[in-house]
Amino acid sequence: MSATGAATGAAPSPDPSASHLPASASGHSLPLSAFWQQHAFTLGGIDFLQIDVALAAMVFGDWARFEKRLAEGLACATRASVESLPVPASAVDEAAVAFRYERDLISGTDITAWLERGGFSPDAWMAYITRNVLRQTWSDALEDILDRHGPSPRQLQSAALTEGICSRLFDEFEQAFAGRAATAFDMDATAFESRALRSASHTDAAARLARQHAHWLEGRPASDTLARLRVVLEIRDLYCAAADTLVTEAALQEIIDANHLEWVVIDADTLSFADESAAREAILCVSEDRLSLSDIAELSRHSLIRTHGFLDDVAPEQRHRLLAAEPGRVIGPLPVDGRYHVTMVTGRGVPTLDDAHVARRARTMFLDQIAHRAAREHVSRRRVSS
Repeated sequence: MSATGAATGAAPSPDPSASHLPASASGHSLPLSAFWQQHAFTLGGIDFLQIDVALAAMVFGDWARFEKRLAEGLACATRASVESLPVPASAVDEAAVAFRYERDLISGTDITAWLERGGFSPDAWMAYITRNVLRQTWSDALEDILDRHGPSPRQLQSAALTEGICSRLFDEFEQAFAGRAATAFDMDATAFESRALRSASHTDAAARLARQHAHWLEGRPASDTLARLRVVLEIRDLYCAAADTLVTEAALQEIIDANHLEWVVIDADTLSFADESAAREAILCVSEDRLSLSDIAELSRHSLIRTHGFLDDVAPEQRHRLLAAEPGRVIGPLPVDGRYHVTMVTGRGVPTLDDAHVARRARTMFLDQIAHRAAREHVSRRRVSS
């Protein structure tokens, strides 16, 4: 029964010529509408499709992150084309090789088979790699680039499948929805089946979401979209109720105690620069000219990034520098995603449940663990992940 029916060792190096793939692999990409009709998972006798996964990402507020990332990448590609700006070929090649290493796509046969499973062409894959490189290169100007070169709905839809699969966000959305739904099912299977099977509530909310995301849902039968949204909204309510029952202060404290070393809280101010020489000049301005990072941000027209985060969010090779840094002392340049960061630690402390940031992270980790166990027990899949 469908959801809508219910509603109703060391590896050898990859070939360096990553973009030179067999001609047989260079067909047209699968339309997003066709991908959305593929089976995602089954739970409680209900078959959920990829469209249900996408709708769930919209309901739970996760879709905006994907759309923003995609829009920024497309805007960067448009800027490079319109302004005849050179694309850093060596950086694109390095990113393509790194991508293949991360997914164990070593041989040409490996990458060809992976592309065929994903349903997109080598050109679409390399366009994704290029967009990613440009987003990193121009990360300090993304808002302006998006304002000037924002993509059309047609461009978004055309590139969405490649972006979603290559970024692994579509897999993340599927796992998140399956886990949340399985948590609700595990709490009360009878309530899950009866409410999902006979969902007639949330009519207004479903219509509102359909309007909000109309540029993604264009061409789909409106009645089917609304029915699926009502099912997802019912599942959201069941999941939220289950989460409120499961989460206790004792459970959160146990999570914090188990992660007290990795979750050392670090407050920091950071400036990000495209080249190392500019980062070193900023450090000199602090140490020699006694300027603050705020002063430098204003003079250099860079945004000052103020963070309240955790030690394990930092790259492993840089953690010791942040732990050793005295508050108020600048460190860097720190290489991060092709850029160079100049950072000043402004505070450091142990994680406690009184810190809302720590409490949210503990809650998220606890519910993720519950969802993973519930999905393992109750969810089945037919589709081979790409």
